[in-house]
Amino acid sequence: MGVLPKINFAVRQFRKCSMTATSSVSSSDPSLASSAFVQDHVRQMQNDIMEQLIPQDASGAVENLADLNVTSNLGRMTHYYFQQGGKMLRPTVSLLMGNACNSAMNRSIPEEQIAIPISERSGISSHLIVCQNQYKIGMIAEMIHTASLVHDDVIDEANTRRGSASVNAVWGNKMSVLVGDFILARATQILCSIGKPKVIAVMASIIEDLVLGEFMQMSVTPSEATPSQRMVAYIEKTHRKTASLFASSCRSTAILADPSNSNLHQTAYEYGRNLGIAFQLADDLLDFIATSDEMGKPVAADLKLGLATAPVLYACEQYPELTTMLLRKFKHEGDAERARDIVMNSDGMDKTRQLIDAYSQKAVEMASSLPNRNESTEQLIKLALSQTDRKF
Repeated sequence: MGVLPKINFAVRQFRKCSMTATSSVSSSDPSLASSAFVQDHVRQMQNDIMEQLIPQDASGAVENLADLNVTSNLGRMTHYYFQQGGKMLRPTVSLLMGNACNSAMNRSIPEEQIAIPISERSGISSHLIVCQNQYKIGMIAEMIHTASLVHDDVIDEANTRRGSASVNAVWGNKMSVLVGDFILARATQILCSIGKPKVIAVMASIIEDLVLGEFMQMSVTPSEATPSQRMVAYIEKTHRKTASLFASSCRSTAILADPSNSNLHQTAYEYGRNLGIAFQLADDLLDFIATSDEMGKPVAADLKLGLATAPVLYACEQYPELTTMLLRKFKHEGDAERARDIVMNSDGMDKTRQLIDAYSQKAVEMASSLPNRNESTEQLIKLALSQTDRKF
C-alpha cells in the first residue's frame, strides 16, 4: 500500500468511527429538539462537524505524510470530546430560528439550497427548511461553543467534562489549548465560506465577547460594590460568556433570511440573548441542587472555582458574612461548603428562579412576535419556557 492510500485509509477509518459515535443526539432533556425533524438535522450536523475537523485538501486527502501524525492526534482528541455527546442546544436554536425567520418572511428556498434534503421519516407535514448558510451558522455555533469549553477546562483546571475525564486531564493543557484553537480555526473557515460580511462580523463578535467575559469572570469585584451593582456586572458577564453566542447566531440566521429587515434581526437577537441568560441562570441553580451525575461535573463547582453566581449574589443580601467569603473567592478552608449551606437556606434560590422566569418570558415575547408562526416558532417558545424547570 502506497503512502497516499495509507493516509486516505486512516482518514476513512476515522470518519467511520466518527459517524458511529455521533449517530445519536443527547435527548435526555425532552425540551431540547423534541421534534424528529430537528433531531435529523442536528444528528447530521454532528457528523458534518467531525468531517470539518480532519485536515485535508480539496481532494479529500490528508495534505501530506507529515500531517498523518497530526491528523491522528487531532482526530483522537476532537473525536474524544464530541463522542461524549451534548445537548447541541446552540445549533438547535440556530436551526429553529432560521426556519422561523424564513417563515416570517414567507421565504421560498430553492431545493438546491436546502441544507439537508427534506425527510419524510419524521412522519409530520412540517419540516425544517433552512438554507445552506443558515445550516453553517449552526455548525459554527457548536464549534465555537466546543472550543470555548476546551479552553475553559484548561483555565479552570477541570478534570471532568460531561461525566468523563476532560481533554486536558487526558492530554495535558498545551495540547488542549491547541485543539481548541484548531476547532476555532475550522469554524472561521466555514464562516468565511458564507461570504456575507455582515454575518461574518456578527459571528466574529462572539469570540471577542467570550474573551471579555472570561476577563470579567477573573476580575476581583470591588469591595465597595453594592449587591445591585454586582448583579448588573454578573448579567453582563453572563451575556458575554454564554448569551452572546445564542444571540449572535440567531441574528445571523435572521440576516440570512432577510438582509434588510433590521426589526427581524433585533427580534432574533433579543430572543437568543434572553434565552441564553435564562439558560445560564438555570445552570447556576443546578450547580446547587443537581447531582454530579446529572450535571456531568462536580456539584458546587462554581463555588470551588471562586465564582459568585446569581443564587450567591442574592444570598449575600441576607447574609453579610457570605460577601466576605465572596470577596476572597471562597479560598479559605471550608468556605465553599459554608457558602453552599448559606445559599441553600436563603431566598437566593427562589429569587434566581424568578429571574429565570423573567428572562424566559422575554424570550417568549420575542418568538411570539414573529409573524407566520410555524412549528419552529412553537419549539422556540417551548424551549424558553422549559428553563425554569430544567433538571440538567
